[in-house]
Amino acid sequence: MRDAIILDAGRQKYKGNIHSHSVRSDGEYTVEQMIEAYRSKDYDFMCLSDHEIYFHSDAYDTETFIMLDGYEMACEMERETTGQQYHMHGLLDRSLQAEKPFQHDEEHAKPDYESLETIQQLINEMRSKGNLVIMNHPEWSKNREEDLLKLEGYAAIEIYNHQSEIQEAVGYGVSYWDYVLKRGKRINAIAADDAHGGPTDMAVSEFYGGWIAVESERLEQQAIIDAIKAGQYYSSNGPKIYDLRIENDKLKVVCSPVRTIRFITFPDNGLAELDPTGELITEAEYFIQNNEQYVRVECVDASGKIAWSNPVYPKYELNALEEL
Repeated sequence: MRDAIILDAGRQKYKGNIHSHSVRSDGEYTVEQMIEAYRSKDYDFMCLSDHEIYFHSDAYDTETFIMLDGYEMACEMERETTGQQYHMHGLLDRSLQAEKPFQHDEEHAKPDYESLETIQQLINEMRSKGNLVIMNHPEWSKNREEDLLKLEGYAAIEIYNHQSEIQEAVGYGVSYWDYVLKRGKRINAIAADDAHGGPTDMAVSEFYGGWIAVESERLEQQAIIDAIKAGQYYSSNGPKIYDLRIENDKLKVVCSPVRTIRFITFPDNGLAELDPTGELITEAEYFIQNNEQYVRVECVDASGKIAWSNPVYPKYELNALEEL
């Protein structure tokens, strides 16, 4: 497999939370209070993904902190009849060149659910309005894995939702991610807070529990979105990934001190690296066999918190080289 730098320890990484709510929908705090909360904790960007109402403004941007334009869109369904519902995140992606993108404070009416095609049409509509689409909290929503496989046009799955985890123990969506990855869908991951309210300064709160760190040349909306689409970021609820690269047929990772570094692969089994004496480790490598459908990295610290890389696709890369 060709050498590639996926994340570079020498490049700037911007920390951000792309899922949170203000009084514009069902949140407790004002826009200004939400911004101050994250800015005070050294976040570089955030998105107020208020329900069905778009945020599209650079009025709060500074040289060191920006607001990503976007919203959260729902198709509410009665759990008693469908067993699930869908919440999807839209982030403004100017590269889609939408003729009529959402304006600031523009509302988007929820569709009436009839079938899975309703959700597909909603994804298509969000994209036609210039949005990168992310599937939010699939475990909380009780989405069916096979439905996520059928749906097209979304870029990532929210694999960690902090508010859902600390309140209802349904915050992890990694199993949904692996389900679609194993079946050939190339999808990235997102970790986020989904903060609505409550204390911001408690040891356990809805704030500061899930984030992404994006490697970008500049702190600007489209630059961040382009990096997200390229997978040039990691997701976390604790550890940091500094460097991730393919070199001499090895996937190498450097991270903050953790208990275990896991290489998750399919169809073969992966690799778990740890120090048998119990000491923390900061790097590991995995020899790529070139038959893996995907390989992704999990860096797990002593308290069980995780940093997730996006997948690399050796089998796809090998097939592409053979076609050349």
